[in-house]
Amino acid sequence: MSVQQKVLPKEIMRFNKHQRYQHFLLALSVLMLVITGFPIKYGHWPWAQTVVNLFGSFETMFMTHLVFAVVMLVSGAYHLAWMINKFFRKELAMSMVPTFKDVRDAIDHGKYLLGIRKAPPEYGRYTYLEKFEYLAVFWGIIVMGGSGLILWFPGLFGILPRWVLHIIRIAHTNEAFVAMLAVFTGHFFAVHLNPHVFPTSKVWINGKISREHMKEEHPLEYQEWFDEQKKSGVEIVEEEKHTKFARSKPLIIFELIVYIAVFVLLLVSFIPLLFV
Repeated sequence: MSVQQKVLPKEIMRFNKHQRYQHFLLALSVLMLVITGFPIKYGHWPWAQTVVNLFGSFETMFMTHLVFAVVMLVSGAYHLAWMINKFFRKELAMSMVPTFKDVRDAIDHGKYLLGIRKAPPEYGRYTYLEKFEYLAVFWGIIVMGGSGLILWFPGLFGILPRWVLHIIRIAHTNEAFVAMLAVFTGHFFAVHLNPHVFPTSKVWINGKISREHMKEEHPLEYQEWFDEQKKSGVEIVEEEKHTKFARSKPLIIFELIVYIAVFVLLLVSFIPLLFV
């Protein structure tokens, strides 16, 4: 009796529709808050007036900023409600909670980048960087949302001295700068510019990750998924296939040039003005 062979699917479902909706609201709000917020802080730069003109007036741009501030808070509330629902249904996974393994992974990753270690650490569903980024989002929404509400309704916080409000304004805008750096360098690279997913990962669109990408970035999670497939009692046939950009030297060189240029631009344009 011949053994039935099973070819593994090319993509694996990683995020459900609720997770994708939450990500969409957060991503859209952060993008619009950066676009409408930085011209306020750096209003003396020529590009700031150009952005204002795109909205027709400063008042329209500022109102847009407030609207998407609400959208960001809604995305955070949506996520909390979703987690509470999962908790009471006993479906809330703890895979995003940091562990001592994440500390070891961070050290081993550093050794790998320095050439001291031959292979990168093996990650489960989330890497230590993804966990850090997730917690940073929580911190960012608290700082940005809280400070933003105080600046939006200063009359409700009339007991605060003026110097405290000034510190809150600096904290609000500087946290925005840090968030911009995190999103448009680290996160944007991982989701769009990484040669293994270029020009974009589909996980934020349809919730699916390619089998090859999961096997490389999340080998422990992939092994769990693979073992589940084997339980069906059929012979598993693996197919190795990478994207055409995975080992593209021109793309890698181009991205290095772009990131160096962006880094220099940030240093020249923004760093000296952080506390203005």
